[in-house]
Amino acid sequence: MVFEFDVLGPLRVSRDGVPVRLGAAMLRRLLATLLCTPGRPVAVPALVEALWDDDPPRSAHKTLQIYVLRLRQAMGDRDRVVHGPGGYAAAVSESELDALRFRELTAAGRAARRNGDPAKAGALFRRALGLWRGPAFADAGDGALVADEARRLEEERLLTCEELAVADLACGRHAELVTGLTEMAALHPYRERLHACLMLALCQAGRQAEALRVYQRVRTMLGEELGVEPGHTLRRVHEAVLRGDTGDDSHDRRNYHCGDHGGAPGSVAALLLGPEEEPYGESAGFPYALRTDTADQAGAEDAGPVVAAPCHLPPDIGDFTGRHELTDSLRQCLTGAQDPPATPVVALYGRAGAGKTTLAVHVAHSLGEVFAHGRLYVDLHGTRPRPADPADALARLLTALGVAARALPDGLEERGRLFRAVLADRRVLVVLDDAASEEQVRPLLPGGPGCAVLVTSRRRPAGLSARAVRVDALGPASAAALLGRIAGPERVAARPAVVAEIVRLCGHLPLAVRIAGERLAQREHWSPEHLADRLREERRRLDELVAGDLSVRARLDADYRVLGTPARRALRMLGLLDVPEFAAWVLAAALDVPVREAEAYADLLVDAQLLSCAADDAGGRFRYRFHDFVRAYARERAELEETGGEREEVVARVLGALLTVAEEAERGLPEHVASAVPGGPISGTGCG
Repeated sequence: MVFEFDVLGPLRVSRDGVPVRLGAAMLRRLLATLLCTPGRPVAVPALVEALWDDDPPRSAHKTLQIYVLRLRQAMGDRDRVVHGPGGYAAAVSESELDALRFRELTAAGRAARRNGDPAKAGALFRRALGLWRGPAFADAGDGALVADEARRLEEERLLTCEELAVADLACGRHAELVTGLTEMAALHPYRERLHACLMLALCQAGRQAEALRVYQRVRTMLGEELGVEPGHTLRRVHEAVLRGDTGDDSHDRRNYHCGDHGGAPGSVAALLLGPEEEPYGESAGFPYALRTDTADQAGAEDAGPVVAAPCHLPPDIGDFTGRHELTDSLRQCLTGAQDPPATPVVALYGRAGAGKTTLAVHVAHSLGEVFAHGRLYVDLHGTRPRPADPADALARLLTALGVAARALPDGLEERGRLFRAVLADRRVLVVLDDAASEEQVRPLLPGGPGCAVLVTSRRRPAGLSARAVRVDALGPASAAALLGRIAGPERVAARPAVVAEIVRLCGHLPLAVRIAGERLAQREHWSPEHLADRLREERRRLDELVAGDLSVRARLDADYRVLGTPARRALRMLGLLDVPEFAAWVLAAALDVPVREAEAYADLLVDAQLLSCAADDAGGRFRYRFHDFVRAYARERAELEETGGEREEVVARVLGALLTVAEEAERGLPEHVASAVPGGPISGTGCG
């Protein structure tokens, strides 16, 4: 059987020339994910994340096996999806996958270019581009693996378009290139190489004035929008156009290979492919080719353009409320001079739904003028079962900065070194959202004092030399103002007492307040009193706090999944007790473990922002308190995961411990109660 797998457009599979019907969207998403790394296994957790994002069902692994079986049946060849120690892999040869054929043809075109044969190179580039039918993986979902591969392929497609334009210019096809290059340059205004090709095509077609207007238009745009000058290559082309020295056809063809061996200054190849660029620094603006050891080894033609001032921030919200002093403080921390000079790193940490990401994005948007060379954003998926690999995150950052996929080094250390080299002497803000750990963040830090880093995380970071800032609930006034901005100020202005109760029942947490406001806005027949009445019942409160894809329970689910098994069990046991606060000996009794061990589990929950902790008295004993909504969530998990008998045993142990406390208190010896709790090995530091 002969298979063809096409991903350069909508996903398409054929067997012996007959289309294969994949049917369910999940099968298409599964196959697309496997085709991102043809012949190499994709780990099961990565496939689960690709299929269900951050909300997999409890039976995800079993359901994945069923999808694999159905995919094999649809293709009629079980050997096309193989399972091994590393996960599942698509057994696909280079001739069967259009993305691999595209890369093979592009590589062959570049080889012809290096050999000084622009006609052959152009033909190969044209064949490569002819494989495209639309955006890569156009209908295969938006999973991270597929989205990243689609971005890489799109970048390679644009580079191939530029290579084809250079080859056609060298072959004298000036006039026929103008229309296509004009359209492409309009679609990609920051790709200076496209504008350089357009200028040369216009000039060699006898339209020098129009070529100079292209340069002026690009220069004005870069200056007004980004505050930078055109890069070195575009400036060189501009100078050549002014001199009328853009080369004749025969001269261009003779010197087409000058990217490797030098060439006449006036040749098209010399202007667009080499031979050398200025060093990457302040005086060079944003040059086309990044000259580093890594880029040189991969081939200078693969390095790609360095994008001027990329901004990949999510949209800012129009109803940002409160936190004015904190916003000003963060701006000062990220932009203020340090002595000695160092990269400012600020870490926002706090519980789920506190608005860390919203705050970080809002601050980053306000600093566009300060960080004129770019603001980068990466979601590190720290609360997912499989956090982002730092090496993959660096690949995304470098690609955003214009380094071509083929120029990326393989190792984490090498990518980090290239990342720091690209950002040397630049002013770029890097936003690292939802970080899992210091180990994940540390390789992503730039080295220059002109850059800054803003990190968000559930946990307070350690070992990053960062300023840690806790982001907690809003004040009552700000929470009420946010509710009014979402639900409508007139609707809530006449009921201040009810509004105050709603935001209190929401714990003044921005996410919960936003959901409450959205529910009022969606249901115009609801009064604030009606919503308040629905929120008063604690056992149903999490059911009420859902609006669209916003859900307090979903955020708590994410926190719960990344806990270890003992910490999960500790949270469930605490949910059974239905107490607002407790001492460590209570958890020790519930778990039937020593107090020291119970304290360790409680501290893990504090680190995960699921509990808070405060000293109970001068003796240094601690008491722990649930954050808002966590107690109800913990009770839900206990009822879902513990049997009735297990729940009864936990309550019985804690009641026995309480009885012992009462007896020991009566004898005036509360500090020794832990060792006397019936039915369990509780011992240690005493109770609170």
